[in-house]
Amino acid sequence: MNLLTKLERLEERKLTKIVGISFVVWTLLFWLSVPIIALMFYFSLIDFVTSAQISLYGISIWLNGWLFALIKKSSRTKFSFYHDCLVLWMISYAMTNLFWEIPWLITSPWLFKDLNTLNDVVAKTGWMRESIFNMYFWALSSFSSCDLRTVNHNSTFYSLELYAFINVPATILFLYLNYKKYLFRYLLPLITCGCPIAFTFVFSASEAIGGFADIPGGVADVLLALVWTQYQYFFFPMLVGFWSTVLFLEDLRVYYEESNYSKNLVTN
Repeated sequence: MNLLTKLERLEERKLTKIVGISFVVWTLLFWLSVPIIALMFYFSLIDFVTSAQISLYGISIWLNGWLFALIKKSSRTKFSFYHDCLVLWMISYAMTNLFWEIPWLITSPWLFKDLNTLNDVVAKTGWMRESIFNMYFWALSSFSSCDLRTVNHNSTFYSLELYAFINVPATILFLYLNYKKYLFRYLLPLITCGCPIAFTFVFSASEAIGGFADIPGGVADVLLALVWTQYQYFFFPMLVGFWSTVLFLEDLRVYYEESNYSKNLVTN
């Protein structure tokens, strides 16, 4: 069996239209709200911690957008439903990588200096408000409002976030393989789904073992840093493993049916 085989009989599964539209509206609602919150901070309507944490709560809610795949459509098969769930989550995950993790990974080694407490970050408020062009600092340091590992050069935190450089191209590659109807298209998310589970466990456990030393606030900040913004990366990839397995097995069934059909033609 050649996993690089392209099968014409395989379905090039596309996102169900109503599901895709719902997800786009959901995404615009939350992602456009972040600049609005940033402007409220810029014009001194709210402080750094409040603005940053509101945006973090918002994005953590947005990451549940794959649930729009649950919208029922009578003509949709079980496999199309699983594909919708898979694609929405993969796109959501890749978007957070593309718009936060990767810019943060590139800039944080030189951008953040001598920021050891939340007060050190808040002290940058005046500078951030001097120019709209300084607001990139607000975006990249926002997670420090509940977890200082964002700005204090924590090596474990940085190492775990490096996975973003793998996940984004992996997502693009999957979409390409699906478009071309390659046999092993669903094998890619199946192989990689365990990575965010392991990384998220280390991400949260390492801070818990360290006595929450990098979390400046109380229980609410612990929950925001280690639960509300992280559970998606722990539990949803488990579902990715299930969806991918079912879809890959279905593709294999089609492959063997096609192989047997071809053999019968040759025999006859």
